[in-house]
Amino acid sequence: MSAKIQDITTSKPEKNLDPRLLQGPLAERGCTDFICIILMVSAIIVEAIFAIEGYAQGKPERLVAAYDSDGKACGLDVVGYDYIYFPILYTNYFNRHNLCTILPLKYNVNSIVTSCDQVNHYQYILETVGTLTLIMPLQHKITMLPYTNAFDISKFVCIYQSDVFLSRACYPSEALGYLSMTDSFTSAIDFNRYSNWVYDLNTAKYIILAAFFVAFVAGLIYMIILRYLGGLFVWITVLLYFVALCVLCAYTYKEYDYYLNGAGYQASSSTSGTNTYDTTQALKILFIIEVVFLGLSVLIFFCIFNKIRLAIGIIKTATVYIGDNFSILLVPPIIGLGIGILWVWWIVSCIYIVGQATITGQTYPNVTTPFATVTIDQNLKGKLLYFMLLGLWNNAFLLALNQFIIGCSVCIWYFSQGPGMESGGSIRKSVYWAFRYHLGSLAFGSLILAIVQFIRIILEYIKYQTAKLSGDNRMTQCLLACLSCIVACFERFVEFLNRNAYIQIALTGKSFCPAAKDAFETIWSNATRYSLVSGFGAIFTFVGKLFISVSTTLFAYEIFINVYTYKTSLSSPVLPTIVVFFIAYFIGVLFLSVYQMACDAVLTCFIYDEDLNKQNGGQSAQHCPETLREWFDTKDK
Repeated sequence: MSAKIQDITTSKPEKNLDPRLLQGPLAERGCTDFICIILMVSAIIVEAIFAIEGYAQGKPERLVAAYDSDGKACGLDVVGYDYIYFPILYTNYFNRHNLCTILPLKYNVNSIVTSCDQVNHYQYILETVGTLTLIMPLQHKITMLPYTNAFDISKFVCIYQSDVFLSRACYPSEALGYLSMTDSFTSAIDFNRYSNWVYDLNTAKYIILAAFFVAFVAGLIYMIILRYLGGLFVWITVLLYFVALCVLCAYTYKEYDYYLNGAGYQASSSTSGTNTYDTTQALKILFIIEVVFLGLSVLIFFCIFNKIRLAIGIIKTATVYIGDNFSILLVPPIIGLGIGILWVWWIVSCIYIVGQATITGQTYPNVTTPFATVTIDQNLKGKLLYFMLLGLWNNAFLLALNQFIIGCSVCIWYFSQGPGMESGGSIRKSVYWAFRYHLGSLAFGSLILAIVQFIRIILEYIKYQTAKLSGDNRMTQCLLACLSCIVACFERFVEFLNRNAYIQIALTGKSFCPAAKDAFETIWSNATRYSLVSGFGAIFTFVGKLFISVSTTLFAYEIFINVYTYKTSLSSPVLPTIVVFFIAYFIGVLFLSVYQMACDAVLTCFIYDEDLNKQNGGQSAQHCPETLREWFDTKDK
């Protein structure tokens, strides 16, 4: 048997670790960061008070109402008259003259109606209503308006068949050809198209539901592939990296030789000779840089060879954990459902809070839109900003809960892999520890992330407003873009540190700050290991999402175009296929979120186990699963 390669670059622990960790995550733990959960509960109570005030005082129906050119809200200011009608569709008059009307009725601008007309009554109106200056068919009206100054435009009324659009507007159902002549009311909105979309989704509903199951099976297949072929994929990735570098060097040298002995030689006596010489020298320098970089890459590869092997072991071990704890895949969907409910409530509450603002319609002659104009005072702006921050905090807290449960379960499972040890109940214990001891720490870490995200949103808003005011000011745009990039990078750093801090909390039971400090020290002293695991993990996560979504989408598409029932019933397979893709991608995100967290947790456990055994006279990790143990020497070898 060939000797195993020992990783001589692994750093020794700089401080003594608790020897009780040899038996796994500490069972003796207490409540951590309790003040933070009290703060969060208090903040949520205030958030709920703001929401209740919005429910009691807000008028969100005015936000979505249509307003006539007198500023009256259809269906609200005059009860029972719900629809807005556009009697003049020419560009310059489309928004300035509109009314809530029913046909036929009194055809003065700003009249009120209860429903949309379904029959063209203009001939009837000409015969029975004598107060109007002129009523003509729609095509004639649009043709005449630009050249007519003799008539009172405010009395022009176009009578046309219409349908209800968005439960608010009377939309011309047979005037699309004429409406295409205007800029304000385009023929892009097609009721027939929308009806086909709804029909297609209803027809394909069973295949769309089946996509959940197919995507789940595709995720399992991908986990199995990683379990047995993950190492091969890693080495292929490394090989492709070196092949790409070699091809780049060869291409650069080819271009250098072309300018040196070909075009460069011919142009040496021409007026472009100086430019050719400069290009040749630049390519020469670039080729040297690429060769040096290739050489350094080869050297680094041999230096980190064993760490690459460890990354392969981590990837395999993460798939084994998922196989042994299959129910862990239920955690992200449950948390995701909670996040979905949270955001639905948050959006509805925000609408009611905004409904407390001053909501008015524009009046003639300054009408630019038939929709509401909202004026928000400073007090209401403060409430909305607070609500935004709390929404981000609640979202980050649920994500932190998801990460802690998965990471803690991995830690418990990992340290039960030794000889004669049995694993079981790791998920139940993780959930219990999260709610019994560590909600405060999760609230603390999620608050930090939420504040960073809040700052980023505010910065993006400032960037947007500044771009509108400064126009083409390149310096301002560059500065704001740099600030956005810095904040975005810092957000990713906080997410990564939080994730590893939760793993430290699961192992040691510490509060957030000491756990974050330990996580940073562990990552710093094992930077190469974490970089490789995160890098390869990110690649496999991306490929996994692509594999699950594309395979499921192709499966559904083949059914849509080949199965007779769907082939003859669907007007187009495009929309159902798109829906299937997004469903499959969502399932892939859930699958791979468990896998990515498992990779980080397994690596942290391995480092702790390895350091603890060295601290206690051992030579290697005592609790390594077989997928890790095969890559390293053991004490007995």
